[in-house]
Amino acid sequence: MSDLSSGASVVDAVSERGFPTNEFILNALAIIVSLVAIIFWIKLYKRVYKENVQEVRGWSWLFASAVGILLLNISSVYMLFNVSTLYLGIGGRMMEMDFNTLELLGTLARTLIGVSMMAGAYLLYSPMKKGLKYKFVPITPVTEKKSEESAKYMLEKGHTYLLYEEKPFKSTEIFIDLVTHGFQGLYITRKNPQEVRQKYNLKKTPIIWLTDAKDYEKRIEPFHIMELGYTVGEFTKKTRNGVILLDGLEYLIVQNDYKSVLKLIHLLEDFVSLGGSILIIPVDPATLNDQELHLLKREMTILLR
Repeated sequence: MSDLSSGASVVDAVSERGFPTNEFILNALAIIVSLVAIIFWIKLYKRVYKENVQEVRGWSWLFASAVGILLLNISSVYMLFNVSTLYLGIGGRMMEMDFNTLELLGTLARTLIGVSMMAGAYLLYSPMKKGLKYKFVPITPVTEKKSEESAKYMLEKGHTYLLYEEKPFKSTEIFIDLVTHGFQGLYITRKNPQEVRQKYNLKKTPIIWLTDAKDYEKRIEPFHIMELGYTVGEFTKKTRNGVILLDGLEYLIVQNDYKSVLKLIHLLEDFVSLGGSILIIPVDPATLNDQELHLLKREMTILLR
């Protein structure tokens, strides 16, 4: 430790060769890139489904390595301000640190980054040995209170049904009839779930809200259509008596594109067929052209025109 005159700054000397502008710009860019990487890491962490504590710990280790890279880049900028000695501290008391010490700290930082990345990668890989995981909304199939009235509709399991209607009145009527006569339902809609529950007296049936709103737990953003697909897939695995109503096909097409949504329907049909469930999709024919309607008709059974 050494005493320095009052007013000494964090760095007390600058290289005689002048300020290393190019090196400083390069390291500054590295810091910016590291910050952006951390931001995207956080976004990814929030979106990826984490099944157990081990996976959470794996992501935490990877986050530690990302932070370590950021700190290493910041330390590189500090090293540019001095040829042989760096003075760090506050006020008149400074700690003298030479480049050998800084190099040792850099080596330790790189070692920590390597260990963190290895530990995080292993913790994430080990539960995925049987297959890669994907993001979905966990849904528990439940049965509504059975209606005292006789069932009006009998649909064949393992099939997807298309209904031409401007508003999903008939499709919703069929769905409600099925879930009140022993079927376990999943309602996917653009409407507010609370309004749906009140209007149709759905007490237990899970409802997926297609929205960007952050305050509803069981929601899927409309452009995350694969998440929607795998959510339906997980639902069909848990029940052999399921029915899914997809109200919002036109909205999904607007938010994505027709080909992407058609691929989603192919995926849903596979899940429904394998799981022995029923999929009901209402669509307003005025929102699609003849070719698009024709492709839908080829994939599904037309229930109403």
